[in-house]
Amino acid sequence: MLDTYTLKIRRRFELLLKAGNLTLLLSAPLLLLTVVICYPFSHYFSIPAQVAGHIFMIISATFIKIGYVSRCVAQYNLCQEVR
Repeated sequence: MLDTYTLKIRRRFELLLKAGNLTLLLSAPLLLLTVVICYPFSHYFSIPAQVAGHIFMIISATFIKIGYVSRCVAQYNLCQEVR
């Protein structure tokens, strides 16, 4: 039988898993959008828009990494397969 503290910790890791999944879900399309703006269709955008695109590319890539690591930590602590 699991005590209350263990259930509380498990719920926190389940919440971390959901947050990691949501972060990946939102940041991946943003990264793809910024790559499209900055490289193949750059001639359609102004220089300030391209600079903003490059900045958001770094930010969205960072969020992908944060989402993936938080997801791996949550899966490990929930005794799930980490992939």
